Amino acid sequence: MKKLISMMLMLCAFITFSACSSDDDGPTNPISNAVVPTSAKIGAEVTVQGSGFAAGQTLYLQPEQGTEVNTNAKMSANGATFTIPYTMTEGKVNVVLKTGNDSWTLGSMTLLAADNPISTLSLPGEMGIGEEVTLTGIGFAQGDKIVVGDKTLEATVTSDGVKVTIPADLAEGEYAVSLVRGNASWELGKVYAFQKRQVESITVSDNEALNQYAPVLGLTEGVLTLNMSYNEDGTLKEITSNGSLGWVFNYNGKTVSVENNPYTYTLDDQGRVISSTGMDMMTGDEVTYIWSYDPNGYLTSVKQVGAADDADANFLSTYTDGNLSAYTLSLTNEFTTNKSIRTCPNTVEPYYLLNTFSWLITRDDLFLGFLLNRNVKVSTYVINQVIADDIDMATGDMIKATTGIESSFENNALTIQSTGAAISQAQGIYANKVVVKYKNK
Repeated sequence: MKKLISMMLMLCAFITFSACSSDDDGPTNPISNAVVPTSAKIGAEVTVQGSGFAAGQTLYLQPEQGTEVNTNAKMSANGATFTIPYTMTEGKVNVVLKTGNDSWTLGSMTLLAADNPISTLSLPGEMGIGEEVTLTGIGFAQGDKIVVGDKTLEATVTSDGVKVTIPADLAEGEYAVSLVRGNASWELGKVYAFQKRQVESITVSDNEALNQYAPVLGLTEGVLTLNMSYNEDGTLKEITSNGSLGWVFNYNGKTVSVENNPYTYTLDDQGRVISSTGMDMMTGDEVTYIWSYDPNGYLTSVKQVGAADDADANFLSTYTDGNLSAYTLSLTNEFTTNKSIRTCPNTVEPYYLLNTFSWLITRDDLFLGFLLNRNVKVSTYVINQVIADDIDMATGDMIKATTGIESSFENNALTIQSTGAAISQAQGIYANKVVVKYKNK
């Protein structure tokens, strides 16, 4: 009897233990046949397959260290789909399903570095310090930040990319430009940040032709200095000199006239000269010129209306890899650069400045147009050599004359000097030294 009672007590204890153990196990994982990808890139769309996913469930990514992140997964009968947030970092995470106070680990996956989300990206070659610039491309999103050097910039998403303002205290130079989204970042490219400048003065010296003209120009020595003053809106107001040369510019809407000169210039909305009038040197008749620019903003031609394309009065220029490589005005000049000295963007081509006096005695209408022009692309680098059409004075044959160009930039002044006696006697381009002083806008 005692043996029977002992067996009954043991059976009751076993039943009681079993009931308590079942209660401690909690609810059963509602997902069956769960399949978690072994790895995925941050920012990529991922699907965790399985049966039993339903509304009211939440899927989290739980890193080995740090805070778990809600994936905001879309649930369906056969799986849960979500995009791995850019706030995640590379490494192993658990995929955890939660319903109410209950949770189940469905598996683990390794997060990999995100791909650059921007396609058809285009960066400006240069960006003005203190200016708003646009980075074009598809894939920018609200919350993105742009980093230039060590400066983190707030970005405004537009229909064609993002806009940022370059800090006024950024030093001039070349910078890596990066996109930051959450904890991910990508270098988009490198861009040169430049200080916006205007030509303040041009000083010409060591010029044989200038030495001859000095008495006529009211100069006591063979040095000519042109000084520029500007209106409040940045347009050129007046050019004075240390001699008798001078020009005053009057504005009427988009038309610019020059006092006591037969020249007028028409500007477009960007401040670029698009047409001008002058005087035919042979007939004395008024002529009109059309100024044309390529899609990048480089001045490519100034053509006389009604004249043949190869007319001597036409100015034609060519740019290669962002630098002036040739221009023709009756005769042709070709150029090379060693990329040692950068130009001041949106001002005047350094080679045109080097030939200041030659322009003034042959085509001052063109030179004044160069100075009036605003927001026009110029070469990235100052040239270091000219190969000019010339005439052999002994034989009368056409030749190519090569002249070296030496230049330096210091204290906001570009010094540019040609070697030898002349660049091209046939073109009236004599060797000289030119110092161009700039002022910051």
